[in-house]
Amino acid sequence: MKRFAILLSLVLLAALLPLGALAQDYPFLLEAGGSFAYCRDDQGNLLVYGDNQFGQLGKGSTAQKKSPAVFKTKNSELDPAHIRQISAGCDYSFFLMDDGSIYGVGNNSYNPLLLGASRGMATTHVRIPLQDTTVVKIACGFGHVLALNEAGEVWAWGRNSDGQVGCGSTKKVTEPYKLPLTGIVDIAAGGKFSIALDENGVLWGWGKNESRQLAGGKDQYFTTPIQIDIGDIQPAFIDAGGETISIVDTEGKLWMWGRNDVQQIGIDTKGQAVLKPRLFEELPAPVVFIDSYNSQTFVILSDGSLWGWGNNRSGQLGLGKKTAGSPVSMIWPSDVIYVTSFDVSMNCVLKDGTVLACGSNKFGQFGNGKVSDFHIPQIQANGMDLITKEQ
Repeated sequence: MKRFAILLSLVLLAALLPLGALAQDYPFLLEAGGSFAYCRDDQGNLLVYGDNQFGQLGKGSTAQKKSPAVFKTKNSELDPAHIRQISAGCDYSFFLMDDGSIYGVGNNSYNPLLLGASRGMATTHVRIPLQDTTVVKIACGFGHVLALNEAGEVWAWGRNSDGQVGCGSTKKVTEPYKLPLTGIVDIAAGGKFSIALDENGVLWGWGKNESRQLAGGKDQYFTTPIQIDIGDIQPAFIDAGGETISIVDTEGKLWMWGRNDVQQIGIDTKGQAVLKPRLFEELPAPVVFIDSYNSQTFVILSDGSLWGWGNNRSGQLGLGKKTAGSPVSMIWPSDVIYVTSFDVSMNCVLKDGTVLACGSNKFGQFGNGKVSDFHIPQIQANGMDLITKEQ
């Protein structure tokens, strides 16, 4: 019954949005990694562009792509038309397919592709050996990966220097590890830690605890899941940044805590971490979507407005290079349906499929054929439309 209650809360929260404004109501696909991106255009073509030094674009080479190129893979069993979700790390990425299988590509330094330490990268997607389970969501940290299956179970693998895989040690992980958790309804991967929300509204965490986002005290890391104290907060969905945790509750209120050296918690604490969940009372409407990267956060409110705060050294908040130590309404139209962060840049999608970008463009991650930065948001010059038309 409680799992049903969590799912019902998501439905009620979605009802706060204007009719037709939900991102999942639109047939589009866009995901950003450290300095690269995947997207599907209005004709159904999967496009890739940006940094490719580890082959993370999956095209069978390490050639850079400053303009969108149609994705073609050397893996004959991989059909791009059946991609359900794309999850990207800083220099690797994963496809979750309609049948629940997973394929990964890019940097294998911490073994997120499970190829063994002797193989440093893969330029063509390889299948992750996660057998006899149907995955419904994946999440990438800075070297580790989480997978949630339809039974509410969580698997983890990859980098484990701080226990972020949750297997009881900090030793290297050579195959997916099934965590001792049940009834999980949502997952999120931070930089070097992991969190999971269960059907009873309990938040679990494991991995690096340097900013005390998992628990107070002197513990530097946790190698197995612990229950995180969130008081009376009733979570609807969760997110994680480099060393921050975010909860959107069943009323659409946002709570955040953790590292705050560049005010990524939206308040000036002189660089000190925020140890307890902080309520964002200054947001004028319910939060319906959140995207946190290493040191900046973006949210979409129920009125379709986009807000951001935190690191702005490359102009990724669309405010020139002004500091944003508290949430600021960004200067885009109020019809935003999706936002995704790169390392120090970001994209958002409007209802009509238009893509807007700002921040660093060093590797051509805006797909406009150039490497010049945007400090004020601009429509992507390639005229990209991501709302797939009915055929």
